[in-house]
Amino acid sequence: MCYSPYSFLSLKNIPLFLTTRYIIIKNNYKFGLSAMWKSLALLLLIIAKPSFAAITVVTENFPNFQYQNEQGELVGSVVGKVKAALEKSGMQYDISINTWSITYNAALRDANTCIFSLARIPSREKKFKWIHKLEGFSASFYAFKSNRLSINNLDDAKKYRTAVLKNNYSHVYLKEQGFNENKQLILLDSFENIYDILKSRRTTVDLVVLSDQQYQFESKNDQSLSFLEPVYQLPVARADLYFACNGNIDPVTLDKLNKAFVSSDSK
Repeated sequence: MCYSPYSFLSLKNIPLFLTTRYIIIKNNYKFGLSAMWKSLALLLLIIAKPSFAAITVVTENFPNFQYQNEQGELVGSVVGKVKAALEKSGMQYDISINTWSITYNAALRDANTCIFSLARIPSREKKFKWIHKLEGFSASFYAFKSNRLSINNLDDAKKYRTAVLKNNYSHVYLKEQGFNENKQLILLDSFENIYDILKSRRTTVDLVVLSDQQYQFESKNDQSLSFLEPVYQLPVARADLYFACNGNIDPVTLDKLNKAFVSSDSK
């Protein structure tokens, strides 16, 4: 007979009160495992259940489409439409107002981020999910009246230094038309910086590209911009401004936003 050093652990060799305690512990252990599996199953159900995460909506001051008024409220011709659709979606959201550079890069980088108003152009087509058209706009070269510049085509404009908003529609368009970023374009990260350079450092810039609707609005509220005049409109059809989202946004969120904008627009 082979002797095992652990044979004394047999239940036959354990006193009754210890045996009873062993059985209780063993049963509790089984109960504990059962409860653990039930908890794990519940957690998996919660994770698997569709959830609509909050989204961040980024924008910039781009009058008259969207801008902050004197009270710090976000207003403009597209703001009501955007807020109505977001409310209709039933999703939680925050709207953040920053410079164009911060706004655009956030929408490119963060999956749960949407942006307005974004011009829809070929080079951006695959980078975003285009939810809904908001409005259209045109853009022109503006020059100082005192300089009396004559611009009849894009080649004429290439003879001068033009201020544009970095990664903005005008920047992308002019770059595609052969404008050199180091020689012919002055890249700025906000419209505030563009207006500052026009007012205080006029010798460093000859032209600026602005939305025509933007200039009309700004010139009514800022008389110091009266020294500018439109000299040549960009030779393209009116660009469309969209509410768009990061290309990797959750499909369920995307579907809810699409339906909300369509429903809101139909009323």
